[in-house]
Amino acid sequence: MLAGLAALMFATLAWHWDDPVHQFFTVRAGEIWSIWLAKTAYYAGLGGVQGGAMALLALAAWRLGRRGLMMDGMGGLGAILGAGACVQIVKHLVGRPRPRMSLPAWEFFGPSLSSDLHSFPSGHAATSFALAALLCANHPRLTWAIYPAAILICLGRVVGGSHYLSDTLGGALLGLLVGWPLAASLRRWREERP
Repeated sequence: MLAGLAALMFATLAWHWDDPVHQFFTVRAGEIWSIWLAKTAYYAGLGGVQGGAMALLALAAWRLGRRGLMMDGMGGLGAILGAGACVQIVKHLVGRPRPRMSLPAWEFFGPSLSSDLHSFPSGHAATSFALAALLCANHPRLTWAIYPAAILICLGRVVGGSHYLSDTLGGALLGLLVGWPLAASLRRWREERP
């Protein structure tokens, strides 16, 4: 899966698919479905919203004595924080302009503090896929719902014009690189404890 995402991201960059995909959705920007998807993806993919949901899950599970769910909430919070921190480092180093800047999609400016140059990678994609990786590792029967939700968040960020396709693919890749090892370490920790 990681290799496939990486190949797709590099193919998107190498063959300049970002601009045509962006133009395709720009033409449809005023349609109700695109507005709804962009707004839903924005709020559902916010690290603060996701982290708050995981903190509430952990707190509720602790009060109810559900240790497994409490670990899911705490692990999910860790995945979101870890992916979010990695994204911020990469965004500031890469300096890729957001689609709304009307600059070429293949242009990168290097280190920057301007939010207009923080398109790559998508933080929404990274936190969504880090959380999805962690939750699906612990609850594989829910994979059919969790990963598609993360994909919709990525799509919504592209539809809304906040990111290019390769930004969301890079964010998804980064999120999986954070979420899967965290899920594996939490699984080992659970197995070692009585």
